[in-house]
Amino acid sequence: MKKLLSLLLITLPFAAQAQLEVYARYTASGTVEPNINYYGSKKITEKISLTFFGLVEQKWGQALIGATYSPSKSFSIGASTGIEHGTHSPRYATSIWTGNGKTSLFIWGERGGGKDNYLYKVNLFHKYSQLFTLGLTAWRFHGLGPNFRFYLPRISSTIWSMPAYDFGSNESRLMIGVSVKM
Repeated sequence: MKKLLSLLLITLPFAAQAQLEVYARYTASGTVEPNINYYGSKKITEKISLTFFGLVEQKWGQALIGATYSPSKSFSIGASTGIEHGTHSPRYATSIWTGNGKTSLFIWGERGGGKDNYLYKVNLFHKYSQLFTLGLTAWRFHGLGPNFRFYLPRISSTIWSMPAYDFGSNESRLMIGVSVKM
C-alpha cells in the first residue's frame, strides 16, 4: 500500500490536475502546527474523475483514493477511502461541491475508526476579482471564520489566511498558507 501511494504521489501530477497546500495553524497559546495537503484529480470519463488526497501533520497523516462524479459543470459529488496513521481501520470521506458564477460551496466530511475520529470542512466562497476571493469556513480542529484568498497568477498560487475561533477547544486560531497548482 505504501508503494502504491508513493507511486501516485509521484505520477499523478503529470497525468492530472493537482494542488499542493502548505499551511501553519497558530493558536492563542502559542502553538504552531504545520500541515501539508496534496490533492490530485484525473478525468476517467467526461463525468467521472479518479481522486487522491494526502495529508501530513507532525503526529498524524492519511491518504485517500476515490472518485468524483460531476453530472454538470456546477455540481460534483465524491467518495474516497484510505488509511490513516496509527490505526488499522480504514478512513472514509465524502464531498459535495456546487458553484454558479463567482460563488461556490464545498462540503467535506471524513470518518475514521473510533467515536470522535471525524473531520468536516465547509467553504462558502465568493470570487470578487481574478485576484481576490473571500469566504467563510467551518473546519473541525481549526474553527469558524473568514477566509481571505489572494491569487498570484505569475506562479499559479494562492496565499490565504483564516482567523478563526475553534468552539471545540475554545481557542482562537490563525491559519496562514499557500496553495500551489501543479
